[in-house]
Amino acid sequence: MFREALEKIRILRERANKYREQLAKNEMLTRYALIDPFLRLLCWDTEDPEQVRPEFSTQAGRPDYALLHGGTVPLAFIGAKSLGRQEDLQQYISYCVTEGVKYFIATDGMKWEIYDTFIPKPLPEKKIAEWDILREDPGEVLRKAFIILRHSPFTGEAQKPLTSREIEGRVKVAGNGGVPLSRINAKPGSKMTYREILFPDGKRYTIKKWREILLTTVEWLVETNRLTKDKLPIQVGRKRYLVNDRPIHQSGEMFRDPKLVSGFYVECSLNIMSIIRYTERLLKLFDIDPSNIRLI
Repeated sequence: MFREALEKIRILRERANKYREQLAKNEMLTRYALIDPFLRLLCWDTEDPEQVRPEFSTQAGRPDYALLHGGTVPLAFIGAKSLGRQEDLQQYISYCVTEGVKYFIATDGMKWEIYDTFIPKPLPEKKIAEWDILREDPGEVLRKAFIILRHSPFTGEAQKPLTSREIEGRVKVAGNGGVPLSRINAKPGSKMTYREILFPDGKRYTIKKWREILLTTVEWLVETNRLTKDKLPIQVGRKRYLVNDRPIHQSGEMFRDPKLVSGFYVECSLNIMSIIRYTERLLKLFDIDPSNIRLI
């Protein structure tokens, strides 16, 4: 998948060079031939209105694209221009401010710039990431472009440099590697056949037992500062907790099989399907789609 992604970037570069004159005169051709394929490379399905909406209507005007979360909430607006042209950044700021959208993206299909609307700085200093497919190595482009990977929430800052192994791991997640957690349907007593669990940011953990799906999920949520002490306890029943800072349920009963993970206690006295179901419920509490968590 990693090599395929790099090859697709090389193809886009060749296409831009080959049809430069036509692309410079035609914004729709630029969108069709350069921008849409690059978005698809980053797992944005340009044919699915739940993910990508062209000509998105706002009170201030119509951004060329909106990248959506859950089919309704815009994560970012994209301003597209024909190859070699520049977007009116101030116009896109107004779109974002009007709709409360944090990010806007300006692109001509080759040069991509990501801006944070709400950084209290002059417009040029709102830029948090940029890359140029014509001038940069495909691996460097891919590294930078992960800031707008669909399976990873926008971070609000430029991504730190990634190693080739980290990039390859993230591409595997994005490229449908493994089996989504939401599709696991294990029978009681079945043997664990998966060896790793992969999260949307590319982080992966080794797993040997079913309960480690839940335990590594808790660990990942803590490491990414989603699950913090003020979010505790995580409740799964009227008087029962899944995660707490003490191995005690609301009823006063002790956890039957407590496991300590990153300073928090996790109740592991669960059958296989309960482990999967409660892991999915836990992820959804933090707005993480379980289908983006994969087992390989």
